[in-house]
Amino acid sequence: MAPAGTESELLSQIESGTAPGQVLEFAARGLVPLPPSDLARALGTLLSRGEPTLRALAEESFKALKPDALLEAVLSSGVRPEQLDAIARRTSEITVLEPLLRHKAVADQTLVWLADRIEPYLQDVLVTNQIRLLAAPTIVERLFENPRLSADIRRRADEFLEEFFLKKEREEDERARAEGAPEPGEETTPPTAISPEVAAAVAESEEKHRSLFARLATLTVVQKIRLAWRGNKEERFFLVRDSNRLVALAALKSPKMREGDIETIANMKSVSEDVLRYIVLRKEWMRRYSITLAIARNARTPIDASLKLVTRLHHDDQKKLSMDRNIPEPIRALARREVSRREI
Repeated sequence: MAPAGTESELLSQIESGTAPGQVLEFAARGLVPLPPSDLARALGTLLSRGEPTLRALAEESFKALKPDALLEAVLSSGVRPEQLDAIARRTSEITVLEPLLRHKAVADQTLVWLADRIEPYLQDVLVTNQIRLLAAPTIVERLFENPRLSADIRRRADEFLEEFFLKKEREEDERARAEGAPEPGEETTPPTAISPEVAAAVAESEEKHRSLFARLATLTVVQKIRLAWRGNKEERFFLVRDSNRLVALAALKSPKMREGDIETIANMKSVSEDVLRYIVLRKEWMRRYSITLAIARNARTPIDASLKLVTRLHHDDQKKLSMDRNIPEPIRALARREVSRREI
């Protein structure tokens, strides 16, 4: 084994890219005189930015590393973001991933990659890092894509949105009201000579849609959340269909939303299941029959949510639902049974 000073210098050269080509090849093969944890870091560097041939060799060498070596590498002083990323993408060991998720040097993109893959215990570790989630809300978004996402983590992620994003917006609204600004429920878009009817027709035009899409496409997730909360009706209707769950729900929770708006959204075929499920959970909205009907006949509504609504529909609407081929068969079957029961 080489002296400690030599080992440290060798690792530094590999990390900085100043090591000779032959040394880099030996490192990729796992043949350099480094402790296992330093070798893990060296391989991580080569995996992140080495030549294709070196990366292929490093992949094979990395497989021979034991979890203890990976853990020591994660906990070592000076470990680099790209090294943590390489480790994160190549191990499923909880003992390694837990401190990695908590590490200050781990990159946002690494946490984004992990978010839709890790098991519930590690999901809990991730979602408690609220400072990081605030800086990179995409992490929360990807959590919702995790097929093993626990109900508790889903609830806490929703609470995170409510607590840290929407709470801030509400506080700003309250300060604005105290200073005499318009109420948040009022549309604050400067008035024009165009009537609301004409404005709505223009908003539906393809050219207007493209213009709005181009403008919103440049916004960050946080900016979209803010606009979803404060924007005008056209912007809210656009953002409630956003693929980012945080953005869509922020639009839905906006204080500017009215029951008529909710009915329009409930009829949309381009909103996510999460949006429709959230509407179902709001009892004050579901007391309006037109919203209940819209949710029940929207093919995008989760089946478990729709089934609970069929029995509440009027007889004529149940008949129409039972014959609607755009609706999932379990919903139509229940509607047929309800129609038969009432006609006996």
